[in-house]
Amino acid sequence: MIYFCKLILLNQMNMKVKIVLLVFVLCISACKTQTKTSASSPSADMKADQALVEKYWKLVELNGNPLTVSDHNEKEAHIIFKNETNRFSGSAGCNRITGVYNLEKSGGIAFSQTIVSRMMCLNMDIETQFLQVLETADTYTVGKDTLVLSKEKTPLARFVVVYLK
Repeated sequence: MIYFCKLILLNQMNMKVKIVLLVFVLCISACKTQTKTSASSPSADMKADQALVEKYWKLVELNGNPLTVSDHNEKEAHIIFKNETNRFSGSAGCNRITGVYNLEKSGGIAFSQTIVSRMMCLNMDIETQFLQVLETADTYTVGKDTLVLSKEKTPLARFVVVYLK
């Protein structure tokens, strides 16, 4: 009888060890780091527009409507285009945003792989419209201190550069 109990206990420990090892292997494989893809690196054909990159672009107009401070929720809506990685980051007014942008010939722009944190704020209208602009914009123009994102030559959003001191 004691031998039978020891045998059952040994089989149970083996099963527990097997389960622990399986969970460990699954955890390790889930933590695998990603390698950079070509989508996140600048294309050889199109270098980043130096007038666009590495600047804090504050959103001041959305779909033809000027924004005031009271229109924003928690944070000032803005976007920053990184030079080396073709990534953008910023705030949509409440939530943080990040993703990939690609510049095309003749002022074309495309946003992809956009990631948005999902906090709930009282007024999500500005944020919803801003995210829609990122989905639909296909061209950009940069003036002295102004950036305009457009769709088929119709302005969707206007930004002004804010120089950090």
